[in-house]
Amino acid sequence: MNENILNNFRENLIALRKSKGCSCKLLSELIGCDSSYISKVENGRIVPTIDKLIAIANYFEINFTDLFKN
Repeated sequence: MNENILNNFRENLIALRKSKGCSCKLLSELIGCDSSYISKVENGRIVPTIDKLIAIANYFEINFTDLFKN
């Protein structure tokens, strides 16, 4: 994935998560991952799989593509 797109995604994820008052641990568990998954994604240590991206978008009730907008 393009680095700019990944950075947009990470920034959007952090903003969305904080706007809902959701911790990294809680969001990780809600999408069926280990408790540190979202933290690792936000810090750029891992790139989420497509099924996890869809689960994240569904949790925030947004279109999948909105996760990557600038």
